[in-house]
Amino acid sequence: MLALWAALTLSALSSATDAGWNEATRATGSYTALTLVAPTIVSCTAAGTLSKTLVAVWSFPPGSGYTAPTNINLYYSSNGVIANLLPIGAGGATTTGSGEGPYTTTYNLGVLGIASTTAAIGFETTVNGWTSPRVTRVANWPLTGPRTCA
Repeated sequence: MLALWAALTLSALSSATDAGWNEATRATGSYTALTLVAPTIVSCTAAGTLSKTLVAVWSFPPGSGYTAPTNINLYYSSNGVIANLLPIGAGGATTTGSGEGPYTTTYNLGVLGIASTTAAIGFETTVNGWTSPRVTRVANWPLTGPRTCA
């Protein structure tokens, strides 16, 4: 019995081999990169004196197939500093339009008094967590002179 066990155990041990990998087959493939193009801001208007409103008309690139709200991130800063832009939550702005646009997004800043006011807005295209470069505008309501949004 011991001889049978020894024979089975020794035959199960691995032995040295001279095998090697000599396959010359190669694999090839291709990929395409997705470049997200930022939305285009067509116009921006700073309106109102006491109750201030910022209206931006914008659109997605033609042929992109993008639509709002699925493919857009909106940003706003009440102090006009681009670096301080924050995502706009529900109710922070009203957007109308369809398809690739044009869309009209209205930010109601409310009654801010007659003092000079500045606000900033930003838009970026988003697809599956990827985002385009952000496009921005800064609106000004000076004490004197014309309102601007550039």
